[in-house]
Amino acid sequence: MFFNHQIALLKKNVSSKEVAFQMLADELSENNCVNQDFLANIIKREEVFPTGLEINGIGVAIPHTDSEYVKESQVGFMSLEKPLSFLEMGTNDKEVSVSLLFMLALKEPHEQLEMLQRLIEMFQQEGVLELLMKVDQKEEYQEIIQKYGLS
Repeated sequence: MFFNHQIALLKKNVSSKEVAFQMLADELSENNCVNQDFLANIIKREEVFPTGLEINGIGVAIPHTDSEYVKESQVGFMSLEKPLSFLEMGTNDKEVSVSLLFMLALKEPHEQLEMLQRLIEMFQQEGVLELLMKVDQKEEYQEIIQKYGLS
């Protein structure tokens, strides 16, 4: 359900988190999952409530915004060739080098907490983030998220 459009941009070389956000938001938009205000609100929310996390030495970001900008619940994934600097969740000054992004586009407000919890559980499984960093085909990505009950 949350991954049925298979939005996975793998091993991308991007210059900024805004470019990464644009690429993922474009994919979500092309799949008719979000409205035209989604990207602007992802960027705005990230500035106020950073979403970077460091888990087992690997940086992950989970950008998201309010459900009013979402038409259909979906999660977009992007792995990066070179990490980007994000601020750590819950801080306004600690930087995290992020290599993996999970952009949440969730239609129902209650889905957000549930998806965040499920993603964190998956991230904490030994070796999962390392696997996600190496993935270079959508099928491999799908297998990983299926294995951890996310699709």
